[in-house]
Amino acid sequence: MWTFGSERGLAAAAWSSVAALFATALLFFWVQNTFRPVGGEISWAKLFWLMYAVLFWFVLPLLLVADPRLSGAWRRPFTVLAALMLIRGVIEPWMLYVALNWSPWYGIGHDIVCMATLAILGWTLRERRTGAVERTVFVHLIVTTALFSPEIYFAWYMQAHFTTTGESAIYFVPDDPRYSDVLTVTAAVVVFLSAYLPLFLYRWLHGATDRTRPATS
Repeated sequence: MWTFGSERGLAAAAWSSVAALFATALLFFWVQNTFRPVGGEISWAKLFWLMYAVLFWFVLPLLLVADPRLSGAWRRPFTVLAALMLIRGVIEPWMLYVALNWSPWYGIGHDIVCMATLAILGWTLRERRTGAVERTVFVHLIVTTALFSPEIYFAWYMQAHFTTTGESAIYFVPDDPRYSDVLTVTAAVVVFLSAYLPLFLYRWLHGATDRTRPATS
């Protein structure tokens, strides 16, 4: 399995990925709200939630899998998550933009599978938090797993309030007072992740593993 040759390379890739994803999100916001392709207008809260979902469920897992400091056991949950998200990343865009037959229930089913899988794999790691990096990654695994809860709520809200099939399908919640309840929840999650992300990145990229800690008598 490929890993970074140095911690400096890993850190550069992590921060660059965050910056690139942020720029891509802004471009997506402009395209979606200017040209109004299928899916409808997207609010700022939903834009940043979408960005964080991609970051936490695909980009960061790939980077964690490539962390040379982590053992295979610690990489396993993120390997599985990246694989599950890759499958979704292939199937879901086709349903959204080609077949136009996406249902939020598909997403809810996938979310439940991911959440249960990560919970099981995380449980097996509870006694292996022997270094600063491992402890940081364990907390991050909990956060990553917990994020499927608001996503399930968001998907349920979509099926209850919008049509998600056909040429008039709506995939994103617009910035409209009628949807203030879900937008408030989304904004709260975004604020939490905005505070958590830099703290996690710093502790993960600059922490010590059980193999790199100085020996104690």
